[in-house]
Amino acid sequence: MKKLLSLLLGLAMIMSLMCGSVMTVSAADPSVTLPYSTITISKGKTVSLKAKVSGVSKYTLVWTSSDKSIVSVTDEGKITGVKKGSADVTVAIKNTDASAKVKVTVGTPVTGVTVSEKSISVKAGSTYKISAKVFPSNASNKSLICSSSDKKVATVSKDGVIKGIKSGSTTITVKAADGSGKKATVTVKVTAGNKPSGKTTGSFDKNVTAKELTSNMKIGWNLGNTLDVCAADRDGDGIINDVPENGIVDETLWGNPMTDSSLFEALKADGINAVRIPITWRDHLGDAPDYKVDEDWMNRVKEVVNYAYDLDMYVIINIHHDGGDDSKFGAWVRSASEDYDKFSEKYNALWKQICAEFSEYDDRLIMESANEIGFDDLPQDDAYALLNKINQQFVDLVRASGGYNATRPLLIAGYWTDIAKTCDSRYQMPADPANNLILSVHYYTPWEFCIINKKMTWGSEADVKELERNMNKLKENFVDKGVPVIIGEYGFNNGVQPESKVKFASAVSKTCYDMGIRTFLWDNGEVYDRTNHVWRVEGLIEALRESVGL
Repeated sequence: MKKLLSLLLGLAMIMSLMCGSVMTVSAADPSVTLPYSTITISKGKTVSLKAKVSGVSKYTLVWTSSDKSIVSVTDEGKITGVKKGSADVTVAIKNTDASAKVKVTVGTPVTGVTVSEKSISVKAGSTYKISAKVFPSNASNKSLICSSSDKKVATVSKDGVIKGIKSGSTTITVKAADGSGKKATVTVKVTAGNKPSGKTTGSFDKNVTAKELTSNMKIGWNLGNTLDVCAADRDGDGIINDVPENGIVDETLWGNPMTDSSLFEALKADGINAVRIPITWRDHLGDAPDYKVDEDWMNRVKEVVNYAYDLDMYVIINIHHDGGDDSKFGAWVRSASEDYDKFSEKYNALWKQICAEFSEYDDRLIMESANEIGFDDLPQDDAYALLNKINQQFVDLVRASGGYNATRPLLIAGYWTDIAKTCDSRYQMPADPANNLILSVHYYTPWEFCIINKKMTWGSEADVKELERNMNKLKENFVDKGVPVIIGEYGFNNGVQPESKVKFASAVSKTCYDMGIRTFLWDNGEVYDRTNHVWRVEGLIEALRESVGL
């Protein structure tokens, strides 16, 4: 019994001490927080704010507005936009010093946030700036908040600059700061490993496959009528007249302004992550046998390429009006049907120079064998054989030039870049030791709508079915057989109905995208204002973004 009493007494003392210990802990000070520091609402819109209270079990919240003529608030925390402007809404715990405040702007809330990339790869220690855009363009608060799900793998600054820390994966979230909750995400893979220095940022891996490269492309755009300008007989009178009095052929010759970095920055912000830069070399070549490219022209080409390349955009370069159907006026590629040896000497000399200049550029840079070439002056069997021979020559000399050229994805011209003619069994893709080739074709169908203004509208059931038939040909003949396809050009005549322009471009983009084909909109300056950086066709870029899931 004594032992039992002693035991009970000991337990009582322990309980007493435990209770005393609890009683001595002071309660936390009351506090209240709100989920946002700023929020934007439309005039007449009502939103309920949820306050989080801690440190007190029984309390009364008091809500106030600094300007009831702009923002009203109820006792339950429901705020209403009364008129345009800004006011502070404060919530306080009654009879305490605890309070929280949110700045409420009555204006245009954010309806969407997009980033031009869905996934990127960055080397540890390197940086990459993502391009994000807020919609609508007139949103009252366009500020963004960036965060990383794993800061040990990669961090992100408030300006969207990602820095790789160590190998692994993380998710970068870009969120609207206006309280709308709109956000976009980017998957980031951080890798170790080395790349050639000087011209690479580490955002893309070497030896990327053609299929991987094309799958990463979203919206493509052509810098047409700029570096592809050339002296030419534009009015058909037999005289080369498109050349200024000083005899200098530069990128302004056909009416577009000099290109600068801001153009590509604006395009990327709109969701474009791939550009085709057509280049005509024929007015900048020296005499045989070296056919030396003018140094100033080569430097300018590199400068323009770098504008896009340094933004981690995919860049296609080619030889443009050096081919085509105006052989009498300088399209020397056409001479291959008359004197192949002379053509070959010039073709090899030019491409060897291009390859030497760009050999250390990584797989963001894609080289295209030619533009819209065919040899209809020959019997068809011979014409196909000649183009096949030229394309093989292109692959062989690029692969032999070393650096990234040994493996980079190459873009191979179809016959006249025409879908039906390229799907002919006589057309053959070259042999490639790297097995890393992409087919290039163009799409201007129907011709009456896209080129000559005889069909002013597009979008009928027959129009859509024609588009699907053509793209299915490419899918069946190439994509399904492991050969990626790029529509290097598609577009419409400027004079056709604006709504139809949007329908056509969107349909081409989506139909192709869903089939694994990528598209590049042709633009001679009439689609995108390169001076003011605005789209001339209302709703076009929004439709293109939607077509690829941006």
